[in-house]
Amino acid sequence: MSESIKKPIRVVVPDDDPPVFSDSAAMARLSRLNEFEVIAFNQRARSQYELQQRITDAHTLIIARSSTRITHSVIEKASEHLRHIAIWGTATDHIALDSARRLGVVVTSTPNTATIAVAEHSLALLMALARKIPQLDLRVREGEWPGGQLTQLSGKTLGVVGTGAVGMRMARIAEGIGMRIIMSSISEDSDNNVSNESNGWAEVGFADLLSNSDAISVHARLNDRTRRMFGAPEFAQMKPTALFINTARGQLVDTRALSEALANETIAGAALDVFDNEPLNNNSLLSKLPNVILTPHIASNTSEALNVSLNMVVDNIIDFNQNIVRRQVS
Repeated sequence: MSESIKKPIRVVVPDDDPPVFSDSAAMARLSRLNEFEVIAFNQRARSQYELQQRITDAHTLIIARSSTRITHSVIEKASEHLRHIAIWGTATDHIALDSARRLGVVVTSTPNTATIAVAEHSLALLMALARKIPQLDLRVREGEWPGGQLTQLSGKTLGVVGTGAVGMRMARIAEGIGMRIIMSSISEDSDNNVSNESNGWAEVGFADLLSNSDAISVHARLNDRTRRMFGAPEFAQMKPTALFINTARGQLVDTRALSEALANETIAGAALDVFDNEPLNNNSLLSKLPNVILTPHIASNTSEALNVSLNMVVDNIIDFNQNIVRRQVS
């Protein structure tokens, strides 16, 4: 009697939109291994039902976008075959972790692969906002030669919300251009000792950070405590000259309150890489305001960070298939 042919392990990327995994060397490496069958969808599912259909018979999911909700229902319906969820990134609020644990589905992530990339993007947004670079570029292209005053960041106070790896990196590089650093660890279960990082740094309460910062850079984790932590009362506490940067999660901010604060000049400006709904709706007030810079959730997408993080996702999958679990989400 001949041996039955073992079916390849089905790996599904249900949300590779815009495509990152599909044409990557990391995915090609995984696809070349005979024990894996890799399927990638380059458009996001229009419903949870469509998502469920895509992941039928999947052993492993690669979750590329934090907007993809892997709920209890999704996991339960896929649990006959599903054994591994490999997250690209570190955010887990879109994954029903309790259900995954209960149903024996291992969840892994890619920690610390984009720390430098996201911190650099945050600083770039802050500097572009302070110097009004997008507005000035547009006006020069249209034949104007505008004057006006810009903001010098050296000597100003940067409030960093979140003392994880990205927040600490942002603080270091901002200090390097002469900014004074204050921090709030409101969302972190972090062992980082802010006071020991530099003689010039101080950890303060959230309210003090709001009122004393010339610029605020958000690097907090999203959880029940931090969801919409920036609303109308918080923007009202900020200086009217304050600049607001968010490269963490869109759901940390009440979008309507931020739009109104910018429109009413309660704060001076904002630069955002993340939004509560992505892609950003064309009709969003944010896209109409002149004192906002918008980028498409791209802070981590440097070639260096992508190479490391995509290969780490693939490594997690290959290791798991060899009964080795690395970088498991607790």
